Amino acid sequence: MKENIIIAGSSGAIGNEFTKFYADNPVVEKIIALSRKSINTEHNKIQSIEIDYNNEETFKNLDEISNLEVISKIIIATGVLHSETFKPEKSIDSIDGEGMKRVFQANVFGPTLLVKKLLPLIKKSKGVKIVFLTARVGSISDNELGGWHSYRSSKSALNMMIKNLSIELKRLNKEHVVIGIHPGTVKSHLSEPFLKHVKHDVFSPEESVGFMIKVINEITHKDSGKCFDFSGKVIEP
Repeated sequence: MKENIIIAGSSGAIGNEFTKFYADNPVVEKIIALSRKSINTEHNKIQSIEIDYNNEETFKNLDEISNLEVISKIIIATGVLHSETFKPEKSIDSIDGEGMKRVFQANVFGPTLLVKKLLPLIKKSKGVKIVFLTARVGSISDNELGGWHSYRSSKSALNMMIKNLSIELKRLNKEHVVIGIHPGTVKSHLSEPFLKHVKHDVFSPEESVGFMIKVINEITHKDSGKCFDFSGKVIEP
């Protein structure tokens, strides 16, 4: 059966790799590529739609795909760690309210509201796999270093939303799956300022997506609500 896949954050390093991978997959019929700016592609499988995850009004653009019969996967590869105006906080006294709002907007509010908008499509589909990019630093039990207050707490909040959605969507169809995946440390604009301090493996976007695809292919409805790392190991809350 042919698959239709939605990829949010398709212009980012990881989202772009997901888009390229599935575009080359003969089983995939259509890819809905969501990003703040349309992506340039001549691939006939890909439909690019502009979405600003900070502005729910732009979600109206998703009305363009209201005629889709079913969807098989939704991959939400969006998120923010820093920008030119704010950095990850090393201590509580460096928290800035506006910066914290932006982090939560990108990492929690936007992805959650996107699923809300896609709910009618999810309801008429069977066994949808919804995948959020999360982060190991969102694990409360694994936190030994502290710091990065906004980013850590936003990913913890996202992990709770993943659990909540898994429970709610199971009531619609027991085959629906909602999970989070930690992509590892990936060489990208998000991680570039911090790579010199990293002592573990750093993956290219292509390598990371290759690992995550394997996890996505292997998960079942029994895994719904869990968060995994790129190797398929469960990350404890």
